[in-house]
Amino acid sequence: MGLGSVVVTGAGDGIGRAIAIRLAADGWKVVGLEINGETAEALGKKLGDGHRVLCGDASERAMLAQAREAAEELAPLEGWVNNVGVALMGNLHEPRDADVERVFAVNLMSHFWGSSEAIRTWVARRATGSIVNVSSVHGRSAFNMWAAYDVAKAGIDALTRYIAVEYGPIGIRANAVAPGAVRTSLVQRVIRDSPDSTRAEREMSIQHPLERIGEPEEIAAAVSWLISSEASFVTGQSLAVDGGLTSRCYRYEPDADLLARYGKA
Repeated sequence: MGLGSVVVTGAGDGIGRAIAIRLAADGWKVVGLEINGETAEALGKKLGDGHRVLCGDASERAMLAQAREAAEELAPLEGWVNNVGVALMGNLHEPRDADVERVFAVNLMSHFWGSSEAIRTWVARRATGSIVNVSSVHGRSAFNMWAAYDVAKAGIDALTRYIAVEYGPIGIRANAVAPGAVRTSLVQRVIRDSPDSTRAEREMSIQHPLERIGEPEEIAAAVSWLISSEASFVTGQSLAVDGGLTSRCYRYEPDADLLARYGKA
């Protein structure tokens, strides 16, 4: 597999933007799909010639088809990154129907139909390709007030495994990345709008054994590897890029003597 074209959904901001920029730097012809016109335009300028950014809703199958067509105009489609997502909270005893439907449409079904666009293209050409789905630690651990979000992210991991099993025999790979808290504009806004922003950032940071919030570029680096031929024997996996968050069930206070050795006491 050479470096042809790749579609990245939800590409205008945060993790998606970092992924699009990283893959373009790697040599891919990138087609970004972004619902916000201003951020779509800004990304297009950042990527420059040889790439395209479309403005549209990734939950609409017609837009996914347009993204696939645009990518094929640039170079043979060889990669697809389903990144788009919305963060809408909710529970089961007081569900907000519109929010639930939107979460499933964007966070799960866009991944399903995006993967279908890519795979149908490759099967028609008797070609191979690589899909990376952006999942979450919510796909493997439950969080209060995130009912639909948790279910959708777990569905992404299931979709990833299915693609690997069904299409592995013809050389198509699929993997997922599962980020922890990442310093996106959404996370920054949550911290800023908290009554005590310093405490809010601290609490969000110490969820992770590395005791910091991740950066979008760190997620993009994992995507870059998974979608590339360097990961040619890796498929069906959900890689936690979460600072160790899902490695533990309880946070103990760090060893004071050990921290002192590193000047962090």
